[in-house]
Amino acid sequence: MRQTGPTSREAVDLVVFDLDGTLVDSREDISRAVNEGIVAVGGGKRPVSEIIPHIGRPLMDIFNDLLPVELRARAGRATEIFREYFFSHCVETSRLCPGVNECLEGLGTLSRAIATTKMTFMAERVVRQMGIAHYFDLVQGSDDIPHKPDPAILALVLERLGKRADRAWVVGDTVYDIRAGKAAGMYTCAVTYGIGEFDDLEREAPALLLDNLADLPAEIGIR
Repeated sequence: MRQTGPTSREAVDLVVFDLDGTLVDSREDISRAVNEGIVAVGGGKRPVSEIIPHIGRPLMDIFNDLLPVELRARAGRATEIFREYFFSHCVETSRLCPGVNECLEGLGTLSRAIATTKMTFMAERVVRQMGIAHYFDLVQGSDDIPHKPDPAILALVLERLGKRADRAWVVGDTVYDIRAGKAAGMYTCAVTYGIGEFDDLEREAPALLLDNLADLPAEIGIR
């Protein structure tokens, strides 16, 4: 566990969380929706184990990688099918990741936000369905915003909430979250239970590396 960020309540103004793999274990629901898109344009279902490493990437990139070469021109249509299906089936098997409720409660009145590659309307639907929407001041999706590791979405969150990067944390489960946070000038925390591989996350040298999100408040000085 590495700690180089601010460690007092006065020094922390904001915590920004990734959604899938960080707050919500949505691997099965997302994989089902990906296969709906693949099958709808003429492809064969892919094993969940092949889909999971792609979660968190832009949908077009996912389908361009998973569709057979001859069907890649239909990646846009597969993306549309994914969104139509996922809207109605977004939390059929999803569950909160370990320690999420304890973490969000433990942060008290600290400002919280979500920054995700999902579209905002879909991310808002997921957090409502999972019963955690009331914890967040802002849920920001990648609507016409470059995807992480580009820091644009984090810069937008900071601007909309009126917060400073040097008093804010980013929490995520992939190297893209950590790279985006560093590029935005924010402190970074990687969780080990999501999509990202431990060795890959460790190489990014986040300020914190946590096995359970419940430990976050104490580690950033919220007691």
